[in-house]
Amino acid sequence: MRKPIYITAPPPTLEELEKHFRISKTRKKELQVLVDEFKATHSNRDQATVNSIEPEKRRKRASAA
Repeated sequence: MRKPIYITAPPPTLEELEKHFRISKTRKKELQVLVDEFKATHSNRDQATVNSIEPEKRRKRASAA
């Protein structure tokens, strides 16, 4: 069995990622709009757990269908 690798470096900041991937200011604004839309539509996602969904509203597993 291989030994686990632990990454101790801090995760890159948004500014570092933008610089690394060369994201333009226009593209950054477009991406921010997408993020804002996602957050608005999924604002209660953290609050809802799988157990809180009624059984009839849960999606069925493909293997159980």
